[in-house]
Amino acid sequence: MNHRLKLSNSTLEIFQQLQASTNITPNVLARIAVAFSLKDKEMPTVNNNDISNFEISRATLTGENDFSYKAMILQHARKSIDEESYFPDLFNAHIDRGAKELFKIYQYSGNPQKFWMKILETE
Repeated sequence: MNHRLKLSNSTLEIFQQLQASTNITPNVLARIAVAFSLKDKEMPTVNNNDISNFEISRATLTGENDFSYKAMILQHARKSIDEESYFPDLFNAHIDRGAKELFKIYQYSGNPQKFWMKILETE
């Protein structure tokens, strides 16, 4: 069982830019990214070709909520997924897709306060 996740280069770049202006750490950004990705009904694309050396442990990402994250992602997938496919591959795919959405929101917002207001909005 793999307990470490390596971010893609593109996601790492997004998180570094967001962290520089918002002071939100990559592990928190990753959790927010997963939430935004789960809003999209389509399955995210797993990409194992663009991997950086930046690692985050599963415990850091999900902690005591690991079961909840897995349940939400499996519910979203609407099928059974084996552990090796779930983490890190599918989990990372949700981070990648959500990171792109977060970056779009940040670009549209223009400043950290508006960014926070936008990501905290509920539908």
